[in-house]
Amino acid sequence: MGPMHLRLSRFPEFATLFLAAVAVYAQTSAPASVSDQGKEHPVIKSKVNIVLVDVVVTKGKGEPVSGLRQEDFKVTEEGKAQTISFFEEHRGALPTAGSQALPPHVFANDPSIKTADSVNVLLLDWLNTQPQDQPYVRSEITKYLRSMTPGMRMAIFSLGARLHMVQGFTGDPTELLAALDDKKAGAEPPKSPLLSTAQQSAAEQAIIEMMIMNQASPAAVEAVRQEIAQSSGSRVESRISLTLRALQQLARYLSSFPGRKNVIWFSGSFPVGIFPDAGLPRQYQTDVQQAADQLTADQVAIYPVAAVGLTGAVGFDPTADGSRRRSPTPNVREGTTEHLSDQFAMETLAKDTGGHAFYDTNGLTEAVSHAVNDGSHFYTLAYTPTDMKADGKYRRIQVKVAGGSYRLDYRRGYYAADEGMERAPEQTPEGDALLPLLGFGMPDFAQILFKARVLPSDPQPEAGAARAGSKADLKGPLTRYRVDFAISAKELKLDASPDGMRHGHIEVMLVAYDPDGKPLNLVTAKYNLGLQPQDYADAQRQGLQVPAELDVPAGEVFLRAGIYDLNSHSAGTLGIPLTVAPVPVH
Repeated sequence: MGPMHLRLSRFPEFATLFLAAVAVYAQTSAPASVSDQGKEHPVIKSKVNIVLVDVVVTKGKGEPVSGLRQEDFKVTEEGKAQTISFFEEHRGALPTAGSQALPPHVFANDPSIKTADSVNVLLLDWLNTQPQDQPYVRSEITKYLRSMTPGMRMAIFSLGARLHMVQGFTGDPTELLAALDDKKAGAEPPKSPLLSTAQQSAAEQAIIEMMIMNQASPAAVEAVRQEIAQSSGSRVESRISLTLRALQQLARYLSSFPGRKNVIWFSGSFPVGIFPDAGLPRQYQTDVQQAADQLTADQVAIYPVAAVGLTGAVGFDPTADGSRRRSPTPNVREGTTEHLSDQFAMETLAKDTGGHAFYDTNGLTEAVSHAVNDGSHFYTLAYTPTDMKADGKYRRIQVKVAGGSYRLDYRRGYYAADEGMERAPEQTPEGDALLPLLGFGMPDFAQILFKARVLPSDPQPEAGAARAGSKADLKGPLTRYRVDFAISAKELKLDASPDGMRHGHIEVMLVAYDPDGKPLNLVTAKYNLGLQPQDYADAQRQGLQVPAELDVPAGEVFLRAGIYDLNSHSAGTLGIPLTVAPVPVH
């Protein structure tokens, strides 16, 4: 498609910007990869100049230590002393809501939380949890929410075949409880097809034993063993990939909220790590590093909680400094290779991100309370590393506090990636990085802020007019909706050229779903932007406007709108519920 000029209409809700010379190369069919635009995967450019570290300091049975000063902390990176340039203590202040009233038919992805010391996420991992343990997790979470302090912001996510937002951040426990009980909200635990149950493992072992009893040849027995092992390995690989992708998406969502984010991750097993000692195969290194970069950069601390209810089992006292407490009845899984592997993975995840692991305990409610309290009392330190080499290597951090016997939880390092290093954006089988972020049930991302006015087009298209969207055979009656985006240019990466122009590359997408999450229609367009100096100055103040249209059927429709910056790989997305009435076609 040849170059076009983007016509920007005015509407009163937003300040408008007339771009006299914005060249647009748009495609409105199925999403294409970046290379379809005549360019290789773009580059993420981030300079290593500040390292931020949250440090949780506790003593005794887990009581937070307050009143420490900057001079009490010593930080080293790869064994070399660093100078702390920023220091702040956080004492669990509740967040303040800052939502603004919007005009009718106007929606925004600006986060409702403006200031907070920390926010908390309950991640219900059904993908990696056995069915017999899932009801116990739900009952324990319900018990915690009933005693939760009102005003403390919390969100609930579930992980099955994909990440799903059950309830966005709210300080109202009744909203969280209602979402947890709502079967349509996504908290209902499905059976994971990728997780081998005890019955399945026993059946597979029985086959082997039966073959041996019937005197099958050693070669035949070995062949069956290898087939079972290969099938099991394939399921584990799928769980690793899905879990890593979910962590990346969750980190992206949380990046828009200031302060520390505590992810309390309930799971029956933890198949992934995110740092060099994770022990994952080489093929996952790119995904592992990407997840690590996002989690550490966005101050995300993981609190793994073993989703196993064992009455009278070995107890782990989360308030003790690593000590364990035994009850009369031993844990039937304790000492097994699988059990010890899970414990190691949990400890590694917690240690590397600044969280705390909870396992071999019936007190999941107490574990959540401890994690929330633990993650809301902390110190934030910042320093400029003495070693400014951008070599992509992992840099290990060590923090010490003088004057007492304390337990310290903090992230243990980061990858030193810089401008000279390329990394491909998140890829999907469809080759489009924005599409998975617009999935049904996905949260709203706010790396790029925007407003959207959503109204039926006026006039509606003539009878027989081409469909707006990729689904040409969409059945009627249909209503064409127009979405006018007002995009904050401050979050876009607009590079300067010698002639003073500013150049950028963005993608705009709309996806419509029915109430059950079935995709109805999609429209996407990629734009190459060129802004004159005055236009760029205006854009910084007022934003960019981009229109899009999509045909949708009558009834309840859930619209997902998104912006993606192909230069920085930042995204902004927004979910918009619509009740569509059929409009007569002229």
